[in-house]
Amino acid sequence: MRGKFGLLLTLFAVVSLPFASAVPSGLTYLDSTWSSLEGDGGELIAMNPNGTILASYHGKDIIFFDATTLERVGSISFDEDISAMKFNPNGSLLAVNKRSTVHLKESIRLIDINEMQVLESSVQADDNFRNIAWSVDGTILAAQGYDGDVEQYRIPSLTLKNTLQEVHVVDVTCIDYRLDGQYILTGDEAGRWAVWDLQGQRQGPYREFGQELVDCKFSPDGNDIVFLGEDGNFTSRVFGGAEKHSMLVDGGNEIIFSENGNRMHIAVDSGRSSGLYTYNYETFDLIQNTSFFHTVEDVEILEDNSSRLQSIFVAAGTGEIAVYLRELIPVGYNNPGVDLDGDNVPDNLDPDDDGDGVNDDWDDDFGCDAPEGTPCSRYPDLEKIRNLEIFIGKEFVVRDSITLPTEDSSNIRNLSRNSIARDQVISASETQRFADAICHNMDHGDIIDQLKETIEISSGELGDAVVSCNVVSGMELVRDGDSTTQITIAITTTFQYATMVTLPLDIKLKEQTLPTDGSIAWLAPAHPISLTFSGDGVETEKIPLWWNDGETTASITINQVSVKNPTAVDSLLDYALHPLAFLLYLAIVGGALTLLIRKQNEIDFNIDDDEQDENELSESDDAITEEPSGFDLSDDKSEDDERPTKPKPIENSTKRKIARKERQTIESSSNKDNNPQKVTRRRKVASNDINKSGPIKKTKRKRLVSTDNSNEEIEPSTSNVEPKLKTRKVKAKSETSEKTVKKRRAVKKSLDESKPDSKVDKMLDEDKLQNDLVKDFIKEE
Repeated sequence: MRGKFGLLLTLFAVVSLPFASAVPSGLTYLDSTWSSLEGDGGELIAMNPNGTILASYHGKDIIFFDATTLERVGSISFDEDISAMKFNPNGSLLAVNKRSTVHLKESIRLIDINEMQVLESSVQADDNFRNIAWSVDGTILAAQGYDGDVEQYRIPSLTLKNTLQEVHVVDVTCIDYRLDGQYILTGDEAGRWAVWDLQGQRQGPYREFGQELVDCKFSPDGNDIVFLGEDGNFTSRVFGGAEKHSMLVDGGNEIIFSENGNRMHIAVDSGRSSGLYTYNYETFDLIQNTSFFHTVEDVEILEDNSSRLQSIFVAAGTGEIAVYLRELIPVGYNNPGVDLDGDNVPDNLDPDDDGDGVNDDWDDDFGCDAPEGTPCSRYPDLEKIRNLEIFIGKEFVVRDSITLPTEDSSNIRNLSRNSIARDQVISASETQRFADAICHNMDHGDIIDQLKETIEISSGELGDAVVSCNVVSGMELVRDGDSTTQITIAITTTFQYATMVTLPLDIKLKEQTLPTDGSIAWLAPAHPISLTFSGDGVETEKIPLWWNDGETTASITINQVSVKNPTAVDSLLDYALHPLAFLLYLAIVGGALTLLIRKQNEIDFNIDDDEQDENELSESDDAITEEPSGFDLSDDKSEDDERPTKPKPIENSTKRKIARKERQTIESSSNKDNNPQKVTRRRKVASNDINKSGPIKKTKRKRLVSTDNSNEEIEPSTSNVEPKLKTRKVKAKSETSEKTVKKRRAVKKSLDESKPDSKVDKMLDEDKLQNDLVKDFIKEE
């Protein structure tokens, strides 16, 4: 029941979270601190209370930077890894928790910042503990002891003062002192937390948060206690009282309060996105958001007297610390002197006089399109200077493309490298994450207002607009360690028309706009600019180089493209290349292929039939038949009588016997005059079997008809057998050979009505033929 109630409470907190749109904080990535060219690490940072020194851990070195100039001011080296570090309240000491060894039983050491040396005092604590805390007066240091309990040590001797026992049985994750110096708050991985006094006495029973605690703190006024769980559950409780507020902050890992306590910042890293969310602590409204494009290991902030964010320092674990600022003022800004590119930095102080993002010392190596006799340091590379493209169509689109300097491009890729795949190149998703982060940090309203004030058009009026960003080149698929490839970013502002424009259109740009707060464009040279004007049905115009001398404006007239009357060939090509025409082409090709396939299938089918017929005929020829020795005498007008014969079974044969077709009779001579004589098939049965008397010759029964035109019947020849004797098919066998020989197919002949055939029939010795047939039949019976 308690679990369901907690779930409902969490859902209610999420739903009740104010939906007011958080505005950008006005800070964006503009600089980095480097430990060395081969720097690594950078998971831990610490800022002294007055915001002048930033300590950063890299490898086995702790490096100190000036928080304003980011110049290196000192370093301390240890032979062991560092797991935690924290400045004391006045910033004179830095406590570090390092790994202990078998021979050196110590972990906590103190560094004197003024002398930049390590003090002799030390104590052994849990050398993996990442959260150490100072008391308000700086006389006590709290950390997780060697046995797991929280211990308080005296400063500067680091002797044990007392131990906070019988609560934490797992690793402690957060320790904080209340500003009045009377109480200390502790929490651990199991979600157990408790409040103690400075003498080590627990104030009431310990309590359970329900999940691992990643951070816990007192509010600046000491009236509240705030908790942040591993799942992003945030809870604020009244000190010694009930719960005050609860909400879900996905990916939250650290809580930071402003000096006056009216704002609360939560560092977030959910894997998909990261940043610093700023809440009004009284209403818990999300009022500001600063987006990061890299992981978040540790965060430190600097504020002004009004608790307004001025700088954010983020450890990303890549050998450098990312610095987020509002704007970047170059060295020598507004100093007197000759200024070629118009960036208000004199050429003697400007490392890039021509404004193409490449240092003057490297210009000649990169090359340029300078006129004859002009050095590349005095003439920009037109492909790398800022380019402003204006597109006139259904919408008025302004695309501002900037190219970042080589050093800043390399820093950005290095900060993104912790999520680089194994092929050591930046993926498309990481590139898009960078574009989304820098675009979110810009003040879109300022960008739109600037362009409206700068661009003048002769007709129509610009209305509402939206701003979007994308990386053109220099990040995706660029290998880690590339120090020369520049990143090009496009900031696109798309206007709707309050009043539609008409052509021809005069466009005038009164000045070259500067970057707004939170814009990464501060890193890129803003001057000079190249201009391109294009659109739907308009002539493209270009101004390749517009120097920022403060007096010259850029003006252009956009005319409609003159369209010639199309010729017959052009019209035919338009119809032929119309998208719908390709559907017709596909239909024709499909139909032709279908007919071709059907035709091919039909041919294959006929070939199969022919092969089957030949096989059947071959099998039918293998069946050997014999005719009886008698004749069937019938009327001249009647057809041949069918005289079936009983076939003799063939031994050891598996072939299917094919029945012989019916023979047709020869028509009478009276019908021959009117109708053509039908052709009858003859089969010749040949046998290769040889007996003692030589080859056995057999002949088929012939029908004897009259060759005269008279209607007289032909008397049959006398025979010793009855005319109606039933016969059967026989097969001649060799007396000397048992081998079965396949018979060849007989040549088919047809009877002809010509007289020569009749004469041949008359010349046959009918008596001898009949006698031979009878003898053969009786012999085989």
